Amino acid sequence: MKKQKRTLFRRGVLAVIPIEGVISVKQVDPYLELIERAEKTRKIRGVLIKLSSQGGSITGTELLYMALMRLREKKPLFVWTTMAASGGYYAACAAHKILAPSTAIIGSIGVISIKPVVTGLLSKIGLKMEVLKEGEHKDESFFFKNTSKEGREKAQAINREVYEDFVSVVASGRGFDDETAHSVATGEIFTAKTGLSLGLVDGLGDLRDALEELSAETGVPQERVVYLRPKRSLLSGVFGRNLAGGARGVLEEFFG
Repeated sequence: MKKQKRTLFRRGVLAVIPIEGVISVKQVDPYLELIERAEKTRKIRGVLIKLSSQGGSITGTELLYMALMRLREKKPLFVWTTMAASGGYYAACAAHKILAPSTAIIGSIGVISIKPVVTGLLSKIGLKMEVLKEGEHKDESFFFKNTSKEGREKAQAINREVYEDFVSVVASGRGFDDETAHSVATGEIFTAKTGLSLGLVDGLGDLRDALEELSAETGVPQERVVYLRPKRSLLSGVFGRNLAGGARGVLEEFFG
């Protein structure tokens, strides 16, 4: 088996990297190492990201996107996806081509931040929060306080900044002008079939179809494929692939 693997790599291979679930800084960290390995391994002639993600944290998504952008500068990078929504679609925009089955969910190009407010509940049970702070807006994000008008305006300005960055990524990745990019950045989801007509994906098909296209692009037969996966921690092995990184993501601002 080892001899076969050495022969395989001498002839060049295609690499498939499966990425699934909520995107958080902790969740993507091991994938950044895999993407860098794929970028620097000369025998890997092309990479297919097998993506299924509903999005996640702003910072985690940006880190994944930047790593994929470095990879695409060195070799063909395709994404095949069953779900690329929100931050998932942001990351997919790094690819030279996005492919999907017709019923895949894509889009959700927008930004959302959520803050539960429980002032009414606290009042009913007679619980009062006492806060000592330095910095006028330090407690604006706390759940026991209604956001002030100024605090809301500042938070909305951050959302707008991140949203415009997202739109810019979509425009660059899909070859849209600014008006077209904003026209699809409504926060709604689409099927890949609709996405094809909007220019959000490049083709419809299954994983085999995607590998065939990457094979044609690189000249490497699609049978010569290696899968790159991060080592799973004991926690993720027992409770599921996404749990270890997912809990932190709930506390972060999300692309929605």
